[in-house]
Amino acid sequence: MIRPATPGDIAHCLAIARGLPDYFTADALHEMAADLTRHPTYVAEVEGAVRGFATVKHKSAEVVELAWIAVYRSGRGKGVGSSLLAGLEGELREKAVKLIEVKTLDAKAGYAPYEATRRFYTKHRFVWLETIDPFPGWTAGNPCAIYVKIL
Repeated sequence: MIRPATPGDIAHCLAIARGLPDYFTADALHEMAADLTRHPTYVAEVEGAVRGFATVKHKSAEVVELAWIAVYRSGRGKGVGSSLLAGLEGELREKAVKLIEVKTLDAKAGYAPYEATRRFYTKHRFVWLETIDPFPGWTAGNPCAIYVKIL
């Protein structure tokens, strides 16, 4: 089941992210903790437990940035993320959102864990738009790949 997050879900979302240290640094976790309380977040429940989450930042009435998305480690590759994204996209369409943007680590960084992340986005019809290096706010040596999807 995909649903809007409640305040009680925040700790579960952060625990999922902490369980993925190859993807989320301490700085990212700090920023995420703030974003989870400021921006719309949706969770994926499996057998009554939060197993994934996604947070969006509204850039305009018609454009959102998928700021954070994560699925618990042992649930990856089992459809939880795909279900979460599909549910989120349905919610966004109902709100007349027309475009989703996501930023992720570009392949030029040579960091293997993010190969699966980029494959996830392209599998779900996100299209690479551009790479910015250096990207404002990101540490040097971390080129930012921007993907977009029209809803």
